[in-house]
Amino acid sequence: MRTAIQGSVAGLCAMAWCLLSGCANPPPPAPPVPQSAPLAGQGESLRRQGDRLMVRGDLARAGEEYDAARRMAESLDDTKGLIGALNDVGRVALRRGDVSQAISSHERAVTLGQQLGEPDLLIDSLTALATAEHQAGSLHEAERGYAEALALAQQRDDRSAEATLRNNLGLVRQAQGEVEQAAQLFRQAMALNQEMGHLASEASNHVNLGMIAEARHDYDAAEREYERALELDKTVEQRMDIAADLLRLGRIADRRGVPDRGLIYSERAYRSYLAQGAFEQARSALSQAVACAKKVERAGDIARLEMELSRLTSLHPVR
Repeated sequence: MRTAIQGSVAGLCAMAWCLLSGCANPPPPAPPVPQSAPLAGQGESLRRQGDRLMVRGDLARAGEEYDAARRMAESLDDTKGLIGALNDVGRVALRRGDVSQAISSHERAVTLGQQLGEPDLLIDSLTALATAEHQAGSLHEAERGYAEALALAQQRDDRSAEATLRNNLGLVRQAQGEVEQAAQLFRQAMALNQEMGHLASEASNHVNLGMIAEARHDYDAAEREYERALELDKTVEQRMDIAADLLRLGRIADRRGVPDRGLIYSERAYRSYLAQGAFEQARSALSQAVACAKKVERAGDIARLEMELSRLTSLHPVR
């Protein structure tokens, strides 16, 4: 890029040429050359597009956008952008079930975050890595990563990150069989989310408490937790979570010996999943609805739902 001084010299040279040539009417100035968006901004646009595709469940195209953002950041030596893109690549890999790629991407992001000394990026990277390790069944490593990220979040008084990490540590404790500690961590996370007005995160806390109650066969408590989660998810319009809440309520109603209510909830879950193009989940909800219809011996509902299940399976076969 030229400095202002260099631009002025160029202008004087052009005037001298015009005078020496005797041109009384200089040519009109050339139209300005349109400037493209900065490449770093293009990288952010790629990540946002990936986010939109993730919400729609298009994991393949989301992965392509995130990987393009990663390459853009690497070409610019943009460490901050690279850390964010690596975590995005890792998250979509985890959603696809490629745990090894997820761990590899997040490990690199953690290393770069430590080198850069950016606590916020490091908290996000540690959390993402621990989540992948948790899904891989490496509970000790996941616990260690969550604990390190939690300590950093508390140092920075980042209550949002603290709520997420307490919830995730609760999931690890639950997997380790430490149910009371898990419930305590879920309640701590929920208190923080309620204080901040983070309704979607609070809904997740209710779901986790409901799962603990359900495992104990305390179906009344589980139903209360799932109903509150549904209410919150509807408020913030978390569509996939709404469908999942309905499916859980259908399962609880069935286990409580009220299969007619289970049928209603399960069919509502099916309709929600189907409208979102989530065919695997729709099939699961529809199968649950069929089972409930059989328990109440509703021949018409059984025939109708089984026909829908057959059509759904033929149009969208099980992968």
